[in-house]
Amino acid sequence: MKVDHAVADGKLRLSGYLVVNQFLAAQDSLRRAFALDPEDLLIVLTVALGSVQRMLRDPDPAGLAVSTALVEQERIVPVSRRAIARSLDLPRETVRRRTAALVERGLLLEWDRGLRTARRLVLVPAIRDAIHELLESTAGTCRGLLREGVFTA
Repeated sequence: MKVDHAVADGKLRLSGYLVVNQFLAAQDSLRRAFALDPEDLLIVLTVALGSVQRMLRDPDPAGLAVSTALVEQERIVPVSRRAIARSLDLPRETVRRRTAALVERGLLLEWDRGLRTARRLVLVPAIRDAIHELLESTAGTCRGLLREGVFTA
């Protein structure tokens, strides 16, 4: 699938609406599933995706990035508060305070060199349902962009 930038420019308002609406729907689904405010949600997702991004960049012969199997502890790379602050452009003190509360709630775990998400968080029913909601919403957005000619096969 490719983006036809000329068509996207010709339908910029509609294209922008569909993409931004997708973003807001995704944020709302995840915020409800995690029961977090937007800033805490961004922190949890930044920590959660840190290890997944590394697994997707590195060779993954066991296919752990695309399975529901437990990931060995040594493959989970903790994310530092400094990296979170830098990634989200938040003050380090804000990140320190908010991550302390998230650790207390059990959503994040302290690790020797940073933070990681609670084990198997993605299999929590509300989070799994939110991921399904996101997939449906994303599919709808893609269908709309395909129908308008912004996306081409």
